[in-house]
Amino acid sequence: MKKIIFTLLVIFPFFLVAQNDSTQFKPSVQFGTFLQMQGVFTQDRPQSPLLDDGRRWGTQLQIWRARLMAGAQLTRKTSVFMQTEILSPIGFVDSTKRIQEPKLIILDAQVEHKISDNFLVYAGMQLTGINRQGMQSPVTLMGLEFGWYQYPYNLFQNQALQNNFGRDLGVSFRGYAFDERLEIRGGVFRGRAVDKYSNLRGNLRLNYNFLDVEKEHYYSGTNLGEKEILAVGAGVDVQDDYLSVAGDVFADVTVGNGALTAQLGYMYLSGGGNTKNTKSFTPLVPNQNILFGELGYYFSDLKIQPYIKYEAQNMNISETQYLVNENRRTNPNFPNVVNGEARSNFNTIYSESRIGGGINYYISDFNCNLKLQYEQIFYGRFNQANRTETKSGGEIKLQLTCFLFK
Repeated sequence: MKKIIFTLLVIFPFFLVAQNDSTQFKPSVQFGTFLQMQGVFTQDRPQSPLLDDGRRWGTQLQIWRARLMAGAQLTRKTSVFMQTEILSPIGFVDSTKRIQEPKLIILDAQVEHKISDNFLVYAGMQLTGINRQGMQSPVTLMGLEFGWYQYPYNLFQNQALQNNFGRDLGVSFRGYAFDERLEIRGGVFRGRAVDKYSNLRGNLRLNYNFLDVEKEHYYSGTNLGEKEILAVGAGVDVQDDYLSVAGDVFADVTVGNGALTAQLGYMYLSGGGNTKNTKSFTPLVPNQNILFGELGYYFSDLKIQPYIKYEAQNMNISETQYLVNENRRTNPNFPNVVNGEARSNFNTIYSESRIGGGINYYISDFNCNLKLQYEQIFYGRFNQANRTETKSGGEIKLQLTCFLFK
């Protein structure tokens, strides 16, 4: 029965697309581009204390994002959207400068069908997630970038959930109730697939707006004083013994001659404690808590927006998870026998946090803007006495964004 339900969920949107809802309708097409160029100045963060005295600042000049977008309204109720992305930043320097033959990938490829004004269905490659910050449009982010821990194990194909920049193949829906103030999102996705018999991944999110309603597909990170938003949200994401739960609060309200934007989010993740199933997430996802917060103010007369932000990924691995954890097994510094000190060392080494702030200048609102950000990044390592400690290094980014879709 479960397989029949999943099959119906997958084919149902494509059946809807085939319906002709108006003989008078004329299809239309939209095209767009999204380009982000940046200079990055990063202080070394050595794992060996012996290298501390020689720390330097490195420079990167990159094309960070270079997307081509296309959308088409097929009927009054059915549309498609696709966009590409470069697989890695153009100009990134490690042992050499990566500037030739940039690889393009399909980032989004989805069909949307509007069953009613308050219920929409999607199918294809699409953004998944249960936390607000991870489901915001990169065009409207207040901070310079998504939170570094908002797509845990969900970003690349070789990570636990085997996604593509937070995208996965599946079917989802978006619905509204109570005067459109309550939003319900849910979906069934491929998730991690060890073989073709692997179970699917499912998630559900609720979001309630107390002031203006939000009906856009992607959440906004800031509205530059154009809306009054006060929203709370929560979600759950599951596959086999993997579990993630999230909660968030978002406020974007007019204050004086400008707008105050504040956001606070929390996620808990666990790979469970199953060591017998070969498809288990237990070796891949330790218990952990993820925090994200930012606060900014938009001066409408000056078109500038200073902000501060904090985020952290705090590990809290269980004894069972420690014994089978893949990172621990490949790290010679961790013993095979679990004890309180070993778990504490693991948590220190694999936890990270960032604190910083910046200022945005909106040359032409979201179509063209310039952002400057500084962050201090805290990470774990072993010191010369082979005990764990937390160190940090700085990072400065200057980013220019150009966007148009029409």
